[in-house]
Amino acid sequence: MTAPASTEDLAREAVVLAGAGAAILLQVSHPSVGAGVARHSDFAADPLKRLRHTLQFVYAAVLPEAGAARERVAGWVGAAHGPVQGTDAAGRAYSAADPQAQLWVTATLYWAAEQARRRIWGEWPAVDAESSGDTAGPADPVAADAVAEAVYRDYAVLGTLLGMPADLWPEDRAAFARYWDAAVGSLEVTDDARVICRDLFAAEAAPWWLRRLMPLVRFVSAGMLPVRIRQQLGLDWDGADSRREGALWGMVRAVYPRLPLRLRQLPARLVVRTLV
Repeated sequence: MTAPASTEDLAREAVVLAGAGAAILLQVSHPSVGAGVARHSDFAADPLKRLRHTLQFVYAAVLPEAGAARERVAGWVGAAHGPVQGTDAAGRAYSAADPQAQLWVTATLYWAAEQARRRIWGEWPAVDAESSGDTAGPADPVAADAVAEAVYRDYAVLGTLLGMPADLWPEDRAAFARYWDAAVGSLEVTDDARVICRDLFAAEAAPWWLRRLMPLVRFVSAGMLPVRIRQQLGLDWDGADSRREGALWGMVRAVYPRLPLRLRQLPARLVVRTLV
């Protein structure tokens, strides 16, 4: 059972997409990001389009086979973000060029990917110079920690492609944890965020099959969110939900790592084809 052992490996894993809903909800819970999305995006009308664009951005940033499209994708993002500025309902200015907003978006992408990965494989595996990434567990905690830190540092490129100054990315995972706790604690879930949350899971304009999947997407997303944010978004959750979530991830953990790599990496291959 091959576990991801690098940023590229992790980005190719389909299970990382399980964190997409939580990442979006955390992003829009930042008042500046939420105001920008509410006033300048129609993603609720076409959630697959937003997901595809996000994946194109991530894959162009981190996958070698999509590297030739990196500048082109960065140009798309810059053009889309250029008009995103204004004043929200509380009279606060917002802008997609705000470095702190760019940092927050990047942080949610890293955090959500790590949440999904940890639910399947636990701690990062140790990998030596001769290894193909086939190791099943952290035989060497020091080596495993080095892998985890390298992946964390790699995620900074997502922010710099958005325009974030490179030195704004927290230095290491310990610094990130401090930043994350402070940022989540200071989030102010606005009416914009609650409307976006409602519209996202309603998926009224989405294909029928995606609407059928939305209750599961909502459940998985709610389970990943920090409790305070979940409550402020109005997503119900109780002890029975926690037990169901544990059972669901237990089943995925038993099955997913045994799937062929070509199947686990299929979404990445399909999206990369749209870039080359």
